[in-house]
Amino acid sequence: MTLSQSEFARAWLDQFGEEEQPVAAQLADAVMLVGHDALYRGLRSLLDEIASDRKEPDLDRPIALFAERAVETCHHEDAGFGLSTREVLPFYPGTGEGRATGHGAPPIIVDPEDQEVGSEGAVANFITSYERLNRTRVLNHPGPDALRAGRSSHIVIVTDFIGSGKRVWEMIEAFWRVATICSWHSYRRVQFAVVAYSGTEDGLRRVRSHKSEPNVRVVHACPTLSTAFTGTELKAVAALCRAHPPRHRNPFGFSHGGALIAFSHGMPNNAPPILHSNSKGWLPLFVNRSALAADQQFPDANADQLAQRARAALRIRAAERFLANAANRRWIETMLVLTALQEGAATAAKLSARTRLPIADVEQILIFTQIAHWTNARNALTVLGRRELQRLRLRRARVIVLPTPEVPYYYPSQLRAR
Repeated sequence: MTLSQSEFARAWLDQFGEEEQPVAAQLADAVMLVGHDALYRGLRSLLDEIASDRKEPDLDRPIALFAERAVETCHHEDAGFGLSTREVLPFYPGTGEGRATGHGAPPIIVDPEDQEVGSEGAVANFITSYERLNRTRVLNHPGPDALRAGRSSHIVIVTDFIGSGKRVWEMIEAFWRVATICSWHSYRRVQFAVVAYSGTEDGLRRVRSHKSEPNVRVVHACPTLSTAFTGTELKAVAALCRAHPPRHRNPFGFSHGGALIAFSHGMPNNAPPILHSNSKGWLPLFVNRSALAADQQFPDANADQLAQRARAALRIRAAERFLANAANRRWIETMLVLTALQEGAATAAKLSARTRLPIADVEQILIFTQIAHWTNARNALTVLGRRELQRLRLRRARVIVLPTPEVPYYYPSQLRAR
């Protein structure tokens, strides 16, 4: 059952006119749902990669983990021109000059009115659990004294989602403003890294633009309005977002993000308000950006979500049967990537957002398709790639549809005489 077909979405869909409901259903079904287990599994695998990818002698040094949070800033007024500039303050107060000392940052305070509802608390809990599994390899929100004593090789900012990239960039800048840490970085004694489950292309680009050259890793690229829809579908969905709630100043979300993702602990405000706002009496799908009421709609496993994508994009109705075999699963994933390339996605991030496959898997598939001469170095389909998609359509026409829990009844189209 898709999200739009669930009882959870019924009241939200009933607000739309009859001609709008099919477009609204498409929008709801395009939202990527990420449960707690998938979130924690993804973050853990990325942190394991950072720890294991280090070279000697860094392998024996711990990594310092910090949950993403808003940092202190101040404004400066230019009396001559009437302009105001915003300055990020050092992460540890009073450490802009001299030797940084102290026991650490204050505890994270979750503000329900801030950009990410509940994300700080969820990520902080994950970091605590990860530290318990890796006592000698991880420091949990250490201060300058613990960083110095532990000789941390990396300062890693952990978050569930990078939307505009503003908060993560400012947090890196806050660490950069600590004179001691900046000095360590200049001598290559410490590096910066960012780990997120998902992020938009614009947000990832902004974070990577920081002068510290952080190592940014994500599991999935975030689907957005512009990656989930194209052509007339995109125009129809954009018009729907502008119309509901009426006269909203950010119809596509904070910084025009258009993010289509919801975690168990909440939906980012980069998502279109049509999904989460209660402005002017509008009944949101995710009330107060909370996804708690939709918990039954979150995929139980990656195979479930991949089967949904295969049915929707490739029209393979017996997808679960194919996914039981590893070789068939890889073939379906490859066909999803080729189909997304044919529809205009050209980068690993855009392909991940459109197919819902992890970026690492997409990058591996792109290497394979180039070896097979299905794509070229610019990730464009070749004649052989288009031919393979044509073969998919021919195979699809011959697939026998077997009974499944979703479609329990099978009616044969032809009966042979006995």
